[in-house]
Amino acid sequence: MQTSLIVIALFSPVQVLLFLTCFQDVVEAASGRGFGDNIQWRTLDDGKKEAAASGLPIMLIIHKSWCGACKALKPKFADSKEIAELAHNFVMINVEDEEEPKDEVFSPDGGYIPRILFLDPSGTVHPEIINKNGNPTYKYFYTNADQVVSSMKEAQGKLTGNFKVYSADEL
Repeated sequence: MQTSLIVIALFSPVQVLLFLTCFQDVVEAASGRGFGDNIQWRTLDDGKKEAAASGLPIMLIIHKSWCGACKALKPKFADSKEIAELAHNFVMINVEDEEEPKDEVFSPDGGYIPRILFLDPSGTVHPEIINKNGNPTYKYFYTNADQVVSSMKEAQGKLTGNFKVYSADEL
């Protein structure tokens, strides 16, 4: 009886640790990582699959946990009601640190951060959708919510032909 209790006591923490490790990616993807927990975030792989199945375009945020510019953008992004509403019309993907895709197509004008890119439902990056009100040297760098909203509206029109903004109640 005592041996059974000892085995259970030792085995249970190992099971819990294994369970948490296996589902870490799912938990991290569900987290806004500062960009808004009210948005349904996806991993890159899951987001591409969802976009292909749903026909929705992708908005991809590439950032680093240690980046000062990323930290400055996060509350502006998270607090924007307009971004939250427009997000219903996109598959929202949030990659951080080592999750950054290595393919050069995700760094059309350099590897700076943060970068926001828009992809069509087939997963093709559309480098023509840029921050038109930002620095022309860093076309995918955004400093405020209004800039992000402007590009989201452009992407929605170009990649779906649909300018309607859906509210959460309409979905």
